[in-house]
Amino acid sequence: MAASGWVSYCPYGVDVEQALGELRQAVFERREYSVPGDLLAGTDEATLNQIAPPTKDLKKLLKISQALDQAFGSMGFDTQDAEQQTRDVEKMIQKIDKEGFAAAAREALGKQSASPPQTIDELLEQCAEAGTHSLLDIDHLSPTPEPGAATPLSEEDLQTLFGTTTPTKSQVEAVVAEGKLHERCARWQAVYFAVYEEGEPVELVFVGVSGD
Repeated sequence: MAASGWVSYCPYGVDVEQALGELRQAVFERREYSVPGDLLAGTDEATLNQIAPPTKDLKKLLKISQALDQAFGSMGFDTQDAEQQTRDVEKMIQKIDKEGFAAAAREALGKQSASPPQTIDELLEQCAEAGTHSLLDIDHLSPTPEPGAATPLSEEDLQTLFGTTTPTKSQVEAVVAEGKLHERCARWQAVYFAVYEEGEPVELVFVGVSGD
């Protein structure tokens, strides 16, 4: 599944770190994110089965996982959680053999969505490498681009994109629609800047790309 570009606004505040934290909580409470089960919704079984990894490859990975569990266990490591995950994968492969990838994937993801996450951390753990395709994949600020961080958009970039360093919301929305802001973001990264009205900052906007 491809990454997603997203945009999130919040009231302007000098303390950007606090604004990011409050906006992440608001995004979580408004359910403005995706979980793996959402990504399957609306996709027909034929398409899912077509894009599924070959079962023989999954079985090879299962054997490797089983061997690792055994090796680490013999060395005295606690492998209880790892062994449970290996068993879960084995059950899923068995279901794929019997009913196909689509049925197995929907059942597995259905079990995950049966217990909605109560916190952002629970959601991120549930989504794992797939991400949430939202601002929730960004958890800190950084002066320079790095994974999981929001970076301030430079005055030079603001001038290039908007022809001004004090863009209005309509200008931001127009540039977002053209895809030019998301082009500034590597996957799992975001940029942020102030949005103006009559020359005064009124909002902060975070624009990013995340998810698999």
